Amino acid sequence: MSAFTLVSAQTILLVVDMQEKMFAAVDRGPDILHTMCKLIKGFQILKLPILVSEQYPEGLGPTVPPLQTLLGENYSPWVKSTFSCLNDQTFADYVVASPYLQWVVVGIEAHVCVLQTVKGLLKLGKQVTVLNDAITSRSIYDFSTAIAEMRDAGARISCSETVLFELLQDSKHPQFKEISQLIKSRCGC
Repeated sequence: MSAFTLVSAQTILLVVDMQEKMFAAVDRGPDILHTMCKLIKGFQILKLPILVSEQYPEGLGPTVPPLQTLLGENYSPWVKSTFSCLNDQTFADYVVASPYLQWVVVGIEAHVCVLQTVKGLLKLGKQVTVLNDAITSRSIYDFSTAIAEMRDAGARISCSETVLFELLQDSKHPQFKEISQLIKSRCGC
């Protein structure tokens, strides 16, 4: 894996399949949701793009309501039937055509849709950062296996606070105080 530092102009957030029926069964669900809400708020403060995918919403339900509310008018999920977002040709074409080199990936389940999506992004030459405090699976064993496999495949494993401060780069950044307060706050969604 090559070391890289996230740069705001090149970074996009991808929220993978945070859907009602799957979310109800995952390990550490409330913690993951709390972290994800802070992360999304941080990306919104920094005015960075956010994409959301949904795996077969007819069966698994829509994205969990707190995230829908937080995203507001920008909630426009990419609906897919494939496990990897990149196996959906329209999504893959979007990734290839997009100006974003650096992808921050969060969501569920770590060992299925997140893992396969991360591998697809890496195959397309993207720099991928997976946030271990914003992904999960139904089993901690599946989660830990996915983390190891993604790292072995070339993804960077990090956490939400590290990423938000890395995107700021400097305490003189205009949004430093707002991001710092967000990180310190107990509120998520």
